[in-house]
Amino acid sequence: MNETVAAPIKAQENSERYKTLIVALTVFTTVLAAVLAALQADASIRADIANRESQYLAVLASGELTRAGLESNYEFIVFGDYLKNLQEATILELTALEQETNGEEEAAQSTRELARISQASADAGESFSVFFTDPRYAPQSENDIPQADQYITDIFEKSNEIVAQQNAQADAYNAWDRKADLYITALTVLAVAFFLFGLAQALKDARLRLMFAFLGVVVIGISLLIATTTLII
Repeated sequence: MNETVAAPIKAQENSERYKTLIVALTVFTTVLAAVLAALQADASIRADIANRESQYLAVLASGELTRAGLESNYEFIVFGDYLKNLQEATILELTALEQETNGEEEAAQSTRELARISQASADAGESFSVFFTDPRYAPQSENDIPQADQYITDIFEKSNEIVAQQNAQADAYNAWDRKADLYITALTVLAVAFFLFGLAQALKDARLRLMFAFLGVVVIGISLLIATTTLII
């Protein structure tokens, strides 16, 4: 009689075996999923911020490049006109001297007047050119030439800095976006663990329940590995 009563009790004990363990694993998996979801949300927000900053800096860099291009184009046009007028003044002056040598006084006088006009234009251009008014680029002596290379470096310095910042934000966006995707992968893997633990709860056989619980633990390990690797990179 005792054996008859003990058999159902033992069967019930076997049926309830490992249920507490599975409940504990399910709770742990739930907490882990919440942490991963928070990390994924944080990475997604950071990616959005970096993407917005990257786009803003791209527009800013485009505007600065346009401004620097227009300014440098104007300065080089002014400098080119200065050189042209100076060359014309020199040629006209030499022509006037040749005409004087040939006895063509009136022609020499007219040519010299043209030379003065060209020289005046060159002087005006010099007063408006950054290559002569800015001591950073102006010739240090009469035989020197303006520091055009330094001017180009300076005029595009700000735009280069903005482009460097834009590239850094673009890299940050790619990094955070990749992290967000990896956290989603970890959460997806973790969903398999929930399924395995739920299946284990429904089973009556203790061995099968333990086997599915073990498989769930393996899946949790894979998810943790993905999450830990994502935190490091």
